[in-house]
Amino acid sequence: MRKWVYAAALLMIMTVGGQFAAEHYRYALYDWAIEFETSRADLDRKVVDLDGDAIAYLEGPRRSGQQTMVMLHGFGASKENWLRFAGYLSDRYHVLALDLSGHGENPRYLERSYSVDAQVAFVRRVLEALKVEQAHFVGNSMGGAISSLYAATHPQKVLSVTLISPAGIHEVPSLMDKRLAEGDNPLIATSVSEFFELLDFVMEDKPYIPGPIARVEGEKAVSRVAINRKIFSDLRADMEKGLEQRLKEISVPVFIIWGAQDRAIHVGNIEKYAALIPDAETLVMEEVGHLAMIEQPEASAHAVLEFLASRRS
Repeated sequence: MRKWVYAAALLMIMTVGGQFAAEHYRYALYDWAIEFETSRADLDRKVVDLDGDAIAYLEGPRRSGQQTMVMLHGFGASKENWLRFAGYLSDRYHVLALDLSGHGENPRYLERSYSVDAQVAFVRRVLEALKVEQAHFVGNSMGGAISSLYAATHPQKVLSVTLISPAGIHEVPSLMDKRLAEGDNPLIATSVSEFFELLDFVMEDKPYIPGPIARVEGEKAVSRVAINRKIFSDLRADMEKGLEQRLKEISVPVFIIWGAQDRAIHVGNIEKYAALIPDAETLVMEEVGHLAMIEQPEASAHAVLEFLASRRS
């Protein structure tokens, strides 16, 4: 019932308030929209205490006998990246979508390490606090590298891993690699207009986002410039060292999804990534960029369900 209440409220704000609402109630509209999408996915926003820090996450119903599925977003993103994707999975799995360290609603400590190893340790502590013993992992980009390393480090805690355009192997250079070499990072927006360019860069099949909501997202991204630069610096140092040896240590089934039009990490790396993992399957999605779970949430979720079903038979 509550999702229809949210929808009605959103419609009223957008139609009755007109331009005034767009300019003066952007944040109210944004909050309503996120709450509506969260409810529609059958998730709830929650926090867990870690040494005095309130760590934010989204959680679906925890039904008896269901396995847990942990979703880890990419660099500069948040748990909300998984909302529409999770909606196709929350009836079959106990879904947890985490804000990673330094991301989303979580505290921003410039003096802290945000390396892949540090993020793995963070995820382990969160799952221990939530009393999750084993889980399937789904990770995008940076979250893919974290999921891979988590599986290599804690194999007894991982049932399977799905990687969506994962970071870690960059043998085939992308457009982003070219721009980074020129001193330009397309993933860090320093203005709202740059945020809109970022959306065009990371997505080929971009979903419709109402203007007021997109502007709020842009303003939030701009507020993160300092912490994003710190996090990216730590991650880039990891990527330059490479994760090849660690990938060979993964012993659970792995499913790798990549967008054919990914400009952030070239799809040409998919076979190299898969070749390093003893038990890996791959899927290239046409007309999709770096964020398959946002661009094609239903198709990518169903692909994950089919992969997991095939491993149960």
